[in-house]
Amino acid sequence: MPHLLEKRLAYLSKHGGTEALRRVRIGLERESLRVDSEGRLSQKSHPATLGSALTHPQITTDYSEALLEFVTSPLATPEEALQRLDTIQHFAAQQLGDEMLWNASMPCFLEGEDSIPIAQYGTSNLAKFKHLYRVGLAYRYGKAMQTIAGIHYNFSFAEETWPMWLAVDGVQADSADEIQAFRSRRYLDLARNIQRYGFVIPYLFGASPAVSRSFFTTINAKVSAHLPAFDADTYYLPQGTSLRLSDLGYSNRKCPFFVSSDTLDAYLFALRQATHTPCAAFERVGVMVDGAYRQLNANILQIENEYYSSVRPKQPPQAGETPSRALRQRGIAYIELRSLDVSPYTPTGTDLDTMRFIQAWLTTCFLLDSEPVSRRAKMVYDSNLLGVADNGRSDERILDIDGEPATPMQALMPLLDQVEMVSGLLGEPYRDSVRKQRSKVADSEMAPSARMLREMREHQESFHALVSRYSKQHAARYNETPLPAETRNEFEALAATSRQEQQRLEASDPMNFDDYLARYLADTAQMG
Repeated sequence: MPHLLEKRLAYLSKHGGTEALRRVRIGLERESLRVDSEGRLSQKSHPATLGSALTHPQITTDYSEALLEFVTSPLATPEEALQRLDTIQHFAAQQLGDEMLWNASMPCFLEGEDSIPIAQYGTSNLAKFKHLYRVGLAYRYGKAMQTIAGIHYNFSFAEETWPMWLAVDGVQADSADEIQAFRSRRYLDLARNIQRYGFVIPYLFGASPAVSRSFFTTINAKVSAHLPAFDADTYYLPQGTSLRLSDLGYSNRKCPFFVSSDTLDAYLFALRQATHTPCAAFERVGVMVDGAYRQLNANILQIENEYYSSVRPKQPPQAGETPSRALRQRGIAYIELRSLDVSPYTPTGTDLDTMRFIQAWLTTCFLLDSEPVSRRAKMVYDSNLLGVADNGRSDERILDIDGEPATPMQALMPLLDQVEMVSGLLGEPYRDSVRKQRSKVADSEMAPSARMLREMREHQESFHALVSRYSKQHAARYNETPLPAETRNEFEALAATSRQEQQRLEASDPMNFDDYLARYLADTAQMG
């Protein structure tokens, strides 16, 4: 066991600090396409009964008008976070009429780029900005990639625990600024370890080993040539775990750049450079063409949100703030894990064992030593993640673990030993969740990616048919179970308030969109 982990655990045990390990805040953000009864992408507008996608705090849209996003507030336990997500989805599902939620990361049947409606948010400048950003993504990466869905797991320690973490590391912090700096540094330690051990997530929870052939009608056909055909409708990864995390998924490969997470200043500097440095490929797209905008700008990133990464340090922005400015002003408030696939087997796309394990794993990553990550090290970590996504269940897959070759099993077992030790301090349900993950390492056929392919073979069904079957089951559960009147009233009130807020924004814009965009770009250019 690494010396620093042993030292920190010993201190916590000796000084009654193990309670601090359990005092966390967990939030979930889950994406899901709206589809019709045949599993085809919805062409309908965002349902008005769900409220305004621009201003609703818990029900919004991501890239597409048909791509719903459900957001929980930070809650004290994984049970509470999962229950809240289920409640939000329950209300939403009952507003969809003859449509349902698509319960997988890889998209439903697509009928070309024109069948993917970009999200609309109204007529305010903020709404137009959000829509134009998505138009830019379409020109830069294609729409199909943007229909891939995932789950983000937001993690932080409760504010009252930070004096204990200062004591554990023997750090003296006498001012609020010093405490803020320490908190940001420790969250970056966590973020770097998530990068280092990120292959854990696709191996244990990857649930996107297959995809409909229709996905490739809108992107370079050469990509699909590298995937074998499962049947007439499906391409797949025979020993893979997550197409979502593979080369088919999100990336910034057209204009590569390196973002350091060694310090907050280095992280913010890299994002600033990327959002203010032109990219030749995107310059060829053009910004204003024939009197119409194609993207916000031609830089490597239009805005910080375009940076695709398995982990992000976050600080909730205040009105008018960019994510970088919020981080600069108030430091890191939580870490967002972005590599979790949507499982078709549960209505929420994840389950309690997964939630508990991830909490225990993140806590372990927080307690482990965390070294600076060079450009070369980041390439190794990314390669390990991609390798497990592509064929992590193969005995021939070799990872680079601290310069030594290792199979996924050889890499995972020592890490799970450490996670199980930490989980013992969190409680027996957490230790049990780690034991269940061990079984997937001992027998890769127990991984969800293998289960999906096995079921497809047994039922002689395509990827589309499998996901449709489970999506219909989950829709029936939601539609056949009445919501408590109090819950229904809560969401109806949230929807009404969000619509009123959207109307207020639309009525209060002081300038036209051209000026609004010019001022935004000027403001971000002046940020130090």
